[in-house]
Amino acid sequence: MNITNAVLKTSKLKELNDFYKKTLSFTLQDETANSFKIQLGISTIEFTNKNVKGNPYYHFACDIPSNQFHEAKEWIQRRINLLTEDGEDEIYFTNLHAKSLYFEDPAGNIFEWIARMNDNPTSSQPFSLNNIQKLSEMSLVVSNKIAIAESLKDFHIISRDNAEVTANSLSFMGDQKTKVYLLLTNPGRRWLFSNKKSVVFPLDIRLDASIILGVDETNEFYIRKILNE
Repeated sequence: MNITNAVLKTSKLKELNDFYKKTLSFTLQDETANSFKIQLGISTIEFTNKNVKGNPYYHFACDIPSNQFHEAKEWIQRRINLLTEDGEDEIYFTNLHAKSLYFEDPAGNIFEWIARMNDNPTSSQPFSLNNIQKLSEMSLVVSNKIAIAESLKDFHIISRDNAEVTANSLSFMGDQKTKVYLLLTNPGRRWLFSNKKSVVFPLDIRLDASIILGVDETNEFYIRKILNE
């Protein structure tokens, strides 16, 4: 399972456009009056203000080369300030053998860069945005987590390491092969390295297995196969 594209709502399209294009130097794709995309390796994220309500924000993560965490950290710190947790601006996940850093964009999205030491390919090129490998985590906030987890299982999207899916935990849902996950949670959970809590906002997530899923504009979860591809 890989995420090919995620469509996220925003009420701050111009601010995001300036941030990703001017501050971080992304080359924006498919830019219109109501949306634009950024490339994250084999994945893309599209920000749109079409039919937006309120001030949506999301958590998402991208993979960077396993040997370039510190180089990537220096690169991003030359442009913006990192988020901190207990005075630290990075974290080491012992169970994953991975390091992450976090920053926030003008819409309040929590963007994580993660180097999985045992899983992500290395790079011999100086770090740049071209070294980002893929969108490897995308938040999926729903109001009925247990039922949604059962729906995902029908599409072979299961909890990492077959961990029990409980109402109050953060569940990493994937296919156990690609290390790409939907971060399934109920509302009200605080995102790491942030004072923001998980809230249900509309989004669309397209997977390379001809699956599209997400939360519609009435805040209801959906998942379906894409036919005739």
